[in-house]
Amino acid sequence: MGVHTYIAGLGSGQGEPGLGRINYLLGYLGNPEKDLRVVHVVGTNGKGSTSNFIASMLQANDLKVGLYTSPHLVRFNERIQINGMPINDRALGELLEELQPCLEYLAQSELGRPGMFEVATAVALAYFAKSKVDYAVLEAGLGGRYDATHVGRPLITVFTHIDLDHTEVLGNTVELIAAEKADVIPPGGLVVMAPQVEGAKAVIRDVAQTRGARIVEVDSLYQAEAIEPSLGGTSLNIIYPGGRQAVHIGMLGSFQITNALTALAAVHQLVGEGLMIAESGVLQGLANARWPGRLEVIETKPVVVLDGAHNLDGFRQLARNLPIYLSWERLHVIVAITGEKPIESMLEILLPLADTAVFTTPKESRTKCVEPSRLLQLATQRISNTGIAPSFRAAYKRVQAEAGPKDVICVCGSLYLVGEARELLVDCQDSAGILPVDAERPKA
Repeated sequence: MGVHTYIAGLGSGQGEPGLGRINYLLGYLGNPEKDLRVVHVVGTNGKGSTSNFIASMLQANDLKVGLYTSPHLVRFNERIQINGMPINDRALGELLEELQPCLEYLAQSELGRPGMFEVATAVALAYFAKSKVDYAVLEAGLGGRYDATHVGRPLITVFTHIDLDHTEVLGNTVELIAAEKADVIPPGGLVVMAPQVEGAKAVIRDVAQTRGARIVEVDSLYQAEAIEPSLGGTSLNIIYPGGRQAVHIGMLGSFQITNALTALAAVHQLVGEGLMIAESGVLQGLANARWPGRLEVIETKPVVVLDGAHNLDGFRQLARNLPIYLSWERLHVIVAITGEKPIESMLEILLPLADTAVFTTPKESRTKCVEPSRLLQLATQRISNTGIAPSFRAAYKRVQAEAGPKDVICVCGSLYLVGEARELLVDCQDSAGILPVDAERPKA
């Protein structure tokens, strides 16, 4: 059995929610988390981008940086990287083989069989420790008290924007979700908090105060001005305690400004913990950071943009930012939605921008897909040119036949769909996945 087939077969695991399984796995591996300087990134949206900004700034300062993110878009190996290089199959296979007796034991124990995310987290931490990284940046999964990344004692806990998502697991109000995520704050810890709605902010403040943790609120200390968006990214001035700096962010999206400011605040706090950085490295790191599949332009004439927006807040950000960074004669959207989501509200936000919409399902998904016929039924009330397709490939061929050179095709609604699109349309050897404005891709 191949490594990737084995990992895919792990699924969600068995047993009650808890940290028992991940802690047992880590104990079996010699507790690698104790040898790591960890930055723990928790939130709803922006976790991956913020993690990438932090890792990129540290790497640009000649540090060896482990980065653990999820989900992957094309290959599992993307989740576990050191200085931008994914773990290779050999190292991955060796760590999985090392864990095998432990996994077999747990499957027969009261704790239950670990799931893929628990195993991936244990493998990532062991790989980072064996590789002697200077820092490990860990993006939480669903993010909360029972998240597998909630282990050890991080140097900093970073909270990105918190909003409604995975309500079937985390709760159906922002306050409940914030409370679940804030449980990761360690006693006496250091917290960096991105701008939040008042309810989420109050919850995080209360938990931090109760646990004696110091909290740095990004919106009160960091501001952006002179913002200039373009297809090549965003140029702006950042005002922060003790300085002002002109920077360029390579990632598209006004929301990436907030993520970059939050990441910068985290790096500045690491300086307080003994990190030595150069201003040039910070600038280079912000400019070089990439996060494929998030408002990512992969083709031109017509422009094809991939965006992993998969919840209500993500759709709000997508609808707001498409007209800021792109212009078009017609906008064509290819959409798939998975899980329990407010689909009517999501479509109400996106479809007024679109001229055509095709609904489909990804080949693979951890959660149940919303039937394209249901999305179509809701969409026909808001847009006239709609349809369904059995796969992304079929949806793309349909839209491609209609799209003119000055149009935009946007693929969104599910990271699984975006990953499938990326695998089909992008040369995967180009791991950064950023298409130069004057470049063109061969059509599928």
